[in-house]
Amino acid sequence: MLKSPITRLGGKSRLRKNIIEIIPEHTCYVELFFGAGWVYFGKEPSKVEVINDIDKELINLFKMMKYHAPEIERMLEYEFSGRDIFEEYKNVTIENLTEINRAVRFLYLITQSFAGRGNNYGYGSTRQPSQQIFHKEVLSAIKERLRNTYVENLSFEKIIDKYDSENSFFFCDPPYFETAGYGFEFGEKEHLLLRDKLSKLNGKFLLTINDHEKVREWYKDFNIRELEVNYTVSKEQKARGKYKELIIYNY
Repeated sequence: MLKSPITRLGGKSRLRKNIIEIIPEHTCYVELFFGAGWVYFGKEPSKVEVINDIDKELINLFKMMKYHAPEIERMLEYEFSGRDIFEEYKNVTIENLTEINRAVRFLYLITQSFAGRGNNYGYGSTRQPSQQIFHKEVLSAIKERLRNTYVENLSFEKIIDKYDSENSFFFCDPPYFETAGYGFEFGEKEHLLLRDKLSKLNGKFLLTINDHEKVREWYKDFNIRELEVNYTVSKEQKARGKYKELIIYNY
């Protein structure tokens, strides 16, 4: 079971075992909102796999890891975690970078920042800096995992239209409802559009989302499983603790 090369707010590292255990039989596996890809990297490869995200820098990262992993490994070989390096990557003009340079920049900022947000340098007196991006074997394993995967950068509704079939399975981990920190607009309108598209699928889907009364109403006709997850990544003590999350599926 591979670890994701990046950490992101709302990532499924704590839930992926529960999710993987109930994935149904399928031919085509599709992730509509890839994020850190914890479920994709944790499960056994499917015959056909698709990963999609609207974040162009995230998708560029995985494209470059798929096609140019040796060069990314070379560029990171002598890199280390440093505040000055972090600030240089953060403030560089992206338009002046190659796709490979953009991938290295994005990977560095996400892994060396607080909570994987890419905004503030992550440090602490009780933990070591994130090391996974500096190990060749990690990047090589991820490259192999991506070898037979389609990497898309489209809206979720276009991906559903392109890949839906009776043998398709869609794992959906959208931005949580009425929460902040994602950097992309995804409000009630978008959530309802997603619900409507999933309701008309020929294939199967599994959706993970925060427990909210509106969400329960939207998906009342589907199977809903409630889980409790402990979140500790927050500067504020009051934001830490156990939260209820929902796993919703149509099979």
